[in-house]
Amino acid sequence: CGELPEDRVLRFMNLFYEGVAPEMRTPRDVARFTNSLAVTWPAVAGEVDPADFVALEVLRLLHPDIYRAIRQSKDRLCNLTRNDRDDGRARAEEYENLLLRSSEGVQRERLRRTLMRIFPVLESVWSNMHYGVDFARQWAAERRVCSSSHFDAYFRFAIGTEVLSATELDALIAKASDAEFVAAELRRAVTVTRPSGGTKAAVILDELNLHAEKVDQAHIQPLLTALFEVADEINVEEDRGGGFSMASNDLRLHWLLRSLTRNRLSLNERSAVYVAACQSASLGWLASFADSAWTDYHPREGSAPEPEEKCLTTAADAEALRKLLGDRIADAAKNGALFGNQDLAYLLYRWCDLSSDDGTAVKAWTTFHLASDEGVKKLATAFTAHGWSQGLGGLGDLVARRTTRAQVKGLERLMDVAEFRRRVEEVALAGDSPEVSEFLDAWRRQEGGEDE
Repeated sequence: CGELPEDRVLRFMNLFYEGVAPEMRTPRDVARFTNSLAVTWPAVAGEVDPADFVALEVLRLLHPDIYRAIRQSKDRLCNLTRNDRDDGRARAEEYENLLLRSSEGVQRERLRRTLMRIFPVLESVWSNMHYGVDFARQWAAERRVCSSSHFDAYFRFAIGTEVLSATELDALIAKASDAEFVAAELRRAVTVTRPSGGTKAAVILDELNLHAEKVDQAHIQPLLTALFEVADEINVEEDRGGGFSMASNDLRLHWLLRSLTRNRLSLNERSAVYVAACQSASLGWLASFADSAWTDYHPREGSAPEPEEKCLTTAADAEALRKLLGDRIADAAKNGALFGNQDLAYLLYRWCDLSSDDGTAVKAWTTFHLASDEGVKKLATAFTAHGWSQGLGGLGDLVARRTTRAQVKGLERLMDVAEFRRRVEEVALAGDSPEVSEFLDAWRRQEGGEDE
């Protein structure tokens, strides 16, 4: 398996002496094991944790029933979440029967210890040792088998599109200062669909977040410049969580930029980096970031401002970004780019907030577009929101269902609402605009008190 980094040696040797060496009883055992590794290791070298892979390879060769049970139990073995109402003794017995029913005596106890070293959830169940989410982040960065995003690689001996290969990750980090390269990689990644759903762009953002400390400090600004530039392009519906997940590439980017700068840059340093990156940022992302920076100092009523050291930018730069955003939205309204933006509703409200004419320009813009059927379709789609709900009455629902809402509260700030409603009904009646009909149905339900 090659040389190990110094920080990996201790765990490797612990697993080796616990789970590998005791199984090597004859020269034939050694030959069989090394011959197997010669075939399987090259396929995953650098993509999995060597200690975990070697220990699992022993189980595959000598304890195939345990190996098979592990392979079929990803969710059980990679999930640290526990319910306080769980019966701890019953849960321990369940894992015992799942993994160790065919072993006994001294061997059973040694295998138990080996499995606990591989899967922390078993250490939690069998020895009452508990780990927090920070450990899960570390295990994912180390590509351990107990990380759900890396589990499958150990059993198919290939990486696929669910994780970023170590080679790709290293190349991305090495070229973090090349904004054109990073932007091109993300544009390419958003076209790659993963078998489990979503795109490879989400994988790249997640992996960069896990390994943010490896990015050279001098490369943070060009990397963020590239990320900010393509943010709207990669913030695709496919990578938005459904059901009870709130993940999206917009949120992933917020998490990543904090990981890149947290504990590495002072407030003034990171503020300068962010402002520089925002100069060429895509419009939707600029609005999202500028709002976050502004809210640090001007939170919603009832909330306290963030301590200055935790703010994204300085107060002066937060104000400057607001002005930049207002100018960029006004320009986009003039050149037509605003009409096609996926964050149209959000940007219209920001335009209204930032303008000095009490929304007169915004209302003139919406009035112009309400005159065309295409404009009505675009505005109806912009103010249609989808959520997820789960019934709890009776037996309750086992899955969440998609719901639709018409986001019409506060709409009078942006347009003549009566004219919008008239045009929406007119276009819906024509029957060739399902998106307008969906919006109108949701609006009518809300008026009748039947909100989903």
